[in-house]
Amino acid sequence: MKDKKQLLLTIGLVLILVLMIVGISYAAFKFTGLGKRENTITTGAITMKYTETTNTISMNNALPTTDATGKVRLTEGEYFDFTLSGTIKGSENINWEIAAEDVTTSTKKIDGKYIKLYLTSLDENNNETEVMKPTVYTTEKAENTYTGRPTNMMSLAKGTTSTSFSTKYRLRMYVDESYNPQGDGGNLAFSIKINAYGKTGDKIPEPTAAEVLAAKANAEDLDYNSATDAQKKEMWTFTHEATEQTTALTDYRYIGADPNNYIKFNDELWRIIGVFDTDDGTGKVEKRLKIIRNESIGSYSWDNKDTTTGAENNYGKNEWAEARLNYLLNPGHESETAGGSLYWNRGAGNCYKGYQNATKTCDFTTTGLTEKNKAMIGNAKWYLGGTARYNSSSNGLASHWYKYERGTKVYSGRSTSWTGKVGLMYLSDYGYATSGGATTNRASCLAKELTKWDDSSVSDCKDNDWMYNSSKSQWTITSQFNTNGVFYVNNTGYVSSNIVYGDCGVRPVVHLNSAIKVITGSGTKESPYILE
Repeated sequence: MKDKKQLLLTIGLVLILVLMIVGISYAAFKFTGLGKRENTITTGAITMKYTETTNTISMNNALPTTDATGKVRLTEGEYFDFTLSGTIKGSENINWEIAAEDVTTSTKKIDGKYIKLYLTSLDENNNETEVMKPTVYTTEKAENTYTGRPTNMMSLAKGTTSTSFSTKYRLRMYVDESYNPQGDGGNLAFSIKINAYGKTGDKIPEPTAAEVLAAKANAEDLDYNSATDAQKKEMWTFTHEATEQTTALTDYRYIGADPNNYIKFNDELWRIIGVFDTDDGTGKVEKRLKIIRNESIGSYSWDNKDTTTGAENNYGKNEWAEARLNYLLNPGHESETAGGSLYWNRGAGNCYKGYQNATKTCDFTTTGLTEKNKAMIGNAKWYLGGTARYNSSSNGLASHWYKYERGTKVYSGRSTSWTGKVGLMYLSDYGYATSGGATTNRASCLAKELTKWDDSSVSDCKDNDWMYNSSKSQWTITSQFNTNGVFYVNNTGYVSSNIVYGDCGVRPVVHLNSAIKVITGSGTKESPYILE
């Protein structure tokens, strides 16, 4: 072959149909083949093999038939079995196709619109799965062009695979019930040849970091206290019902006091919250890593506007889309008097903290985001739903917060979502990160309202939650049902609301681009994952 990347297999099977008119009420058909064949071709890192396991399709004195009858013919000679297999030794995909070619040479030919083909695959017990429903013979142009593949062929099956494969197929061919032989004059013919084509495709992509880490996740129902030490360090699976803003989802989260979720990001230690189906704000959803800075970048007001600068009163405004903390963390706000995009741009100046537009000096020249790491962050849709009731086990569990956050209940005029680069943790992130302990297990912690996690009777919940920080209270992105309240995680472990100009630590949270890969590392603090 001139192009070693191209692989062409033409299988020498010809099924010939001879139609004989008997009277004017029915037709008899005879199919003949060329006998059992086997064909193997190897090129580069790919071997494809075609094997016929039955001789012919032969139906004598057959009538035009319905699909219901044609699909279940099992008498020997009424179907044709063959196997297509491929062995891949390299790191490339293989694109393959099985096609039927009209090779009728007779001038007296039955129209292909009366010929039905039906293809199934067979398992080791010869149980059949439909591959192609009963379809009249028709030609179509291939989506992928194979060297030597005529365009006037009927595609029966096609696919792309990155692993070796072997599939047994069963082909049935019959004349459709719509055919009326009257007036054809007899001795009509229709011949097809079965062809298999293959070629190497793109190089098999390396798995993304999200794929690699999610593949290690434990089952949702695995008891943490019964898990091995290695299992405890990996993610856990969480399934969620649909909410007002999301479909039913499955995500993967690190839990416990100190799982292997450390990464080197922005020349600092960050932690992986988990792998999530993330909307980039346009409706495109991909599995992406969600990460949080291990330490706070400092304490700043969530917002501290007053009536002269855009708030309903002098106590700030809990609208994340225009919050001063948002403007500090994200691009596009360089024109602000204070704080605008300083963290994003690795800058220094004044940042908002305190009552009624108060500021303090801030310097992110060594802790702000680098150009390299900004390029790794993708836009994400952040959900801003909230609640007014959250103080009991009937409304304050981590699972409740998950629904509140992705709900549409917000204070009048507030946004239900925001699309951007840098945000903050959800309360559900904090709640779901617990593994519980020997006294209060994980299930019991998840059944305890977050407002009471400071209770000594459930200290296992916060003490075995890697997101808990005993030295500093932490802002979340979730607002309360009023003009200026935002939820936070107190440094004693409980969840409550705080006025937006209050004093809480800021731990930036981002969703990495879906293509990010793991280069090295084991996820420990001493050997964090290195990503690119």
